[in-house]
Amino acid sequence: MVDAVACRPGHPQLLAQLPDGCWILGLPGNPYAALAAAHTLPASLLAGLSGRPLPSLPRIPLSGDIRTAPGRTCLTPVTWDGATARPVGGHRPESLHGAALADGLAAVPPDWSTGDPAPLILLS
Repeated sequence: MVDAVACRPGHPQLLAQLPDGCWILGLPGNPYAALAAAHTLPASLLAGLSGRPLPSLPRIPLSGDIRTAPGRTCLTPVTWDGATARPVGGHRPESLHGAALADGLAAVPPDWSTGDPAPLILLS
């Protein structure tokens, strides 16, 4: 069982295996948090169960005002012009506005600085 994920948004998430071997995947109740979790947790589970590596993500230079939390990756909706990604805003856990405008979710590490590359989870 996974009891914590060092990611914002994304709390609470659930990943547990029942005694009969079936897996349960629980997503957060807030829409953006659920979207972020749905693009990260299932891929990790399926890769682990199949013995395959996670798909590689493009690392894109990211600029803009992004606030990270200590010790947590921040999944931020971004637009991408082919060279640089920029946050679109509107990524509160209860809002899908930013995700609707975004090309992807940047997985911004806690030690990120503007201009540093970040992995990009493409939404389309």
